This record gives sequence, structure tokens and C-alpha cells, in this order.
Amino acid sequence: MKRILWILPILILLSCNETKNDKKSESELKTSKVELKYKIDFDSTKLSSFTIEESEFSRAKAMTRKLSDYTTQELKDLPEFIRLTMSIVVPFDISKENLENTLKSIVSKKTEKDNDIDEIVIFAYDDKKDIGTGYTFGKLLWSPNAKTGNVTPEIAKRNIRTNYKFDIIIKDKVGKISKSDLPTKRELEIYNEIMSEKYWDVQEEVMIPKVMRKFNITEKELRDIHLKVLAYKM
Repeated sequence: MKRILWILPILILLSCNETKNDKKSESELKTSKVELKYKIDFDSTKLSSFTIEESEFSRAKAMTRKLSDYTTQELKDLPEFIRLTMSIVVPFDISKENLENTLKSIVSKKTEKDNDIDEIVIFAYDDKKDIGTGYTFGKLLWSPNAKTGNVTPEIAKRNIRTNYKFDIIIKDKVGKISKSDLPTKRELEIYNEIMSEKYWDVQEEVMIPKVMRKFNITEKELRDIHLKVLAYKM
């Protein structure tokens, strides 16, 4: 009887500790879930219209070491991270502030719809014909610490966004373009002809007369148009 009475307080103590541990685990789980929440701040009153011309998802293994440092099984077990690359077209007279907020709003909507997206790159243009030539208006990168290749296996698996940041580059000309700066449809046509791949291996003294005859313009007009459009696109 005495032995039973001696053991009873120990069982009660152990039971209390287990209850505390269970509560602690629940608390840690809640905290973990809170940490996974991520909100993107942007000014919804300063957005612009835009069109999505290209949108592509790609997948890659979330590696933190060199490829040669992994065994075949380790590579197989690594989770994949998802990258979204987009090209959008915005109005020529968009302001820098509106472009920045518009880019952030796109990231916000895309990640709300699909929380598994781990990295987003957006290129902004005012002319869809420029897509594939870098960017003419701006570029956004959304990723861990605003660097590519920073998605770890843990981030890819648990969608942790606590260290995510933006790297946004906007061209100086954005917000300063007037209608008089815009190339005309004909000027763009002439410029595109000059830059056409069919002339890549052709000497300038052969190419210039051909373009002059095609558009019935002088050499000075051709060079002036080329410089105007080139300056606009830079």
C-alpha cells in the first residue's frame, strides 16, 4: 500500500509534464503556421492596366550545394522549386510608382492563387515586339533575399517566405515619355527592317541602300529614324 502511494505522485507529475509538452507542441505548431503567412504590401490605388503576353512555369531541384556534392539518391529526394517567368506590356505613359505597384500586385495575386510558386521574374515592356530582348521598361525578381538560386529544400517543401524580398529595376525613362517621343508605326517598321535577322551577315553598305529603296527614304532619314527608335527602346 505504501509503495502504491509513493508511485502515485510520480505518475501525476509525469502526466502533467506530458500535458505541458502537448500544449507546447500545439503552440509551436501554431507559431510555425503563423511564420508561413506572407503578405505583399503595395498601393492598390496606384495600379496600371497591363496585358500578360508570356507566362511560363519551370521546375528545378532546390539545391544548397554543388551538383557533384550530391549522391544520386540525395538528388532524387530533393524537392523541386517552382519559378514563374512572365512578360507583360504596360502603357507607354505609366509612372514609375504605378509600374512598381503593378508588378508587386501581380506577384501578390499569383502567390495567393498558388502558394507553391517559389520564385517570380517579370519583364515589363510597352511593345510586345520587344519581348525576348531583355526588358524596355522594368524588371522584378521576387525570391529569398532577392537573389536567384536561393530557394532551399526547406523553403520549397514548406513554402517559407519570411526572408523573401523584391529586386525591382525600372528604367529612368519611365514616367518621362511624351507622345512626341513615341516612334510612329512607320518608324518602327523601318527600325525593325534594319534590325531584321536577314541583315545580320550583310555589310552595312549593302543593307542601307536596300532599306532606303524599300521605304523610299534618304540615308539621313534612315539613320535619324534608327537613332530615334534605338534611344526610345534603351
